[in-house]
Amino acid sequence: MPSWKVVSGVTALMFLAAVTLVGAGYAITPMPDEPQDGVTDQGSAILYQDGKTPIVRLGATRESVPLSRVPKHVQQAVLAAEDRNFYNERGVSPKGLARAVFKTATGGDTQGGSTITQQLARNYYKGLSQDRTMSRKFKEIFISMKVGNTLTHDKILEMYLNTVYFGREANGIQAASRAYFRQDVSKLNVAQGAMLAAMIQQPSYFKTRGNDEANRALRFRWNYVLDGMVKMGSLSQAERQSMQFPRTTYKWSDAKETSQTGFIRERVMDELNQIKGLPRDRENAGLRVTTSLDPKWMEYAKDAMVEAGVARWPKRIGAGLIAVDPENGEIKAFYGGNPERSQVDTVFTPGAQVGSSFKPYVLATALKKGQSIKSTIMGKSPQCFDGAGNNMPVGTDCYKVNNDEGDPPMGVINLVKATEKSVNTAYVKLGLKLGLDDVVETATELGVPKKYLAQHQNQGGLSLGISNIPAVYQASGYAAFANGGRPVTPHLVTKVEIKTEDGKMRKIPLPWDEEKERVLTKDQAAQATFAMKSVVQSGTATRARLSDGREVAGKTGTTEKNAAAWFVGYVPQLSTAVTMYNEKVKPISGIPGFQGNSIYGGTIPAQIWKNFMEKVIAGENMQPESFDPPTYSDSTPKVWDTPPPAPSPTPSTNPSCQPAVPGTPLPPGVEPCPLDTPTPGPSTPTPPPDSGGQPCDQWGMPLGCNPDVPPSTPPPSWWCERRPDNPQCQNPDQQRSNQPQRQSERSGWGP
Repeated sequence: MPSWKVVSGVTALMFLAAVTLVGAGYAITPMPDEPQDGVTDQGSAILYQDGKTPIVRLGATRESVPLSRVPKHVQQAVLAAEDRNFYNERGVSPKGLARAVFKTATGGDTQGGSTITQQLARNYYKGLSQDRTMSRKFKEIFISMKVGNTLTHDKILEMYLNTVYFGREANGIQAASRAYFRQDVSKLNVAQGAMLAAMIQQPSYFKTRGNDEANRALRFRWNYVLDGMVKMGSLSQAERQSMQFPRTTYKWSDAKETSQTGFIRERVMDELNQIKGLPRDRENAGLRVTTSLDPKWMEYAKDAMVEAGVARWPKRIGAGLIAVDPENGEIKAFYGGNPERSQVDTVFTPGAQVGSSFKPYVLATALKKGQSIKSTIMGKSPQCFDGAGNNMPVGTDCYKVNNDEGDPPMGVINLVKATEKSVNTAYVKLGLKLGLDDVVETATELGVPKKYLAQHQNQGGLSLGISNIPAVYQASGYAAFANGGRPVTPHLVTKVEIKTEDGKMRKIPLPWDEEKERVLTKDQAAQATFAMKSVVQSGTATRARLSDGREVAGKTGTTEKNAAAWFVGYVPQLSTAVTMYNEKVKPISGIPGFQGNSIYGGTIPAQIWKNFMEKVIAGENMQPESFDPPTYSDSTPKVWDTPPPAPSPTPSTNPSCQPAVPGTPLPPGVEPCPLDTPTPGPSTPTPPPDSGGQPCDQWGMPLGCNPDVPPSTPPPSWWCERRPDNPQCQNPDQQRSNQPQRQSERSGWGP
């Protein structure tokens, strides 16, 4: 049996060898400088316009914060839970190091408590596995010692608090504060901070609610943390006794999701892809993305659609609304459909042809060429055109166009009347005469992406809106008319900030912040607006008139077979597009209150537009503003077609008269000339003949007709639109089922 001296000597030699090994290992272990993949990822946040309220959070649930933002009592709670001697050691505990050396010398296992620095080294830096081996344990110790001798304690604690996992998919103290308490870390109280500190030990096991074993284990750990804070002198015994276990939220995210959240996320990501200087991984770049959206406005849009009954419509019917600020292109609100019905939105994605709501771009092309809205053009129906817009005999090899079968015969009309009544023949001829390439160019300059127009660029039906254009670009295109001729880029993103190395937020320039060149002069835009005001005042969109009587301009659109219906309208402060369509490209049907092909742009879309606008006006106290009147200063009327001359007076068949001379007879057949009489004074003009109860037609004819007498039983839709309160107009099913369809609103005819 060896003597104690031999044993002691051998042990001493082994200990010395272990110490030598530790020293050598420390010397050759490099200080790591590269973090593990994903450990520094910070999730990006999409925010409402206040820059604070989250719409949705993306990527990793981590947002790094400086240590100064973490309350002192929260820092102390973490130290009480994980490393009470943190500020008195350099990376590893002396006791822990001696224990490791002893176990190395004696062959014991490597298990044992780790300091905060050791946890950071293991979970932050590359090069350390999670294996429980002697070599890995010593490497962890060496790296921890290097970190402790290189970084300050505050920096190590900051990195640890931004890295450690707290459960609920929350990495870092800020994400944990939001996940459990829906508040910024700076607002955590002592009890809440102690609970988060307690979670670090077993984040996947502990439960914050209930009374099961996992919850009781967490409460036990929470008490351990508070008692530790008392021992450390960071909490008084009286304060300790007053603590109550904090109540956590049910949901893990502080972002309140709505039915539109997914559509917002997709649109924002599309816009971020257009911004230069952003990291490739946008979701994990720690971006703060502020949008133009206000939750109140989003509710206005949703409520307007709900009141229209969209929930009762067939699933095949898509509907959407989007509003754009004419001043800068900011999207103020939208409703992109119900994601439970379709994962494809109805406002950012092309859903249907735009119909006659495209005609204002044709009008703008004429205005750009110096032709005023007083220009005249033939509006009769049918007409047949060659490729240059010249009239050809119907039945020959030409493009035949019809107006609404319910419209009265038309002759030569000006462009105001052609817009007001949505006259197809006039607009097709105008587009062909102007040149369809020029029409496409104008629409593109006003903000409609060319990719949506290219395939129809050489078709006469382009002027009738046979292109599928997303509603967002219709709203922004009309915004240029509202602001006086300056195009805007529609966008949700108003500010993007990214965190720099020093922890500060840097603002990224946005491409749509640059003002675009004017496309129309102010007077040209005023003329277009004047024409579109008539659409609402007495044309196809009388349902869009606002209750307070303020000026409104806009254009309806209805596609072939009533497969889609639009109204795009604006006031000086806001441009809004409303669309509804059958995804099967068949007539819109199954809508309560409507039968047959009775839905066109002037019905449901115009009513939705009005309801939305009146919610905005009331909720935001939007004051009435007037449009600038046209001056016609930079345009002249173009005579595409000349009105027929007025008929000449029929000459009298009577022979000339002769003065009557007393006692002298006149020749046979000759009348005496009338005697000179004084010139009569002013008199009341003779009124037109009174037609009594004769009703007026859609154009207010004949003279003297009574506009309050319905022209038929039941009354036609145009008459009820002007008198919605009339008792005979309370059954829309019967009225509309008996009325002709509005072909003048339809698109889809092509050569």
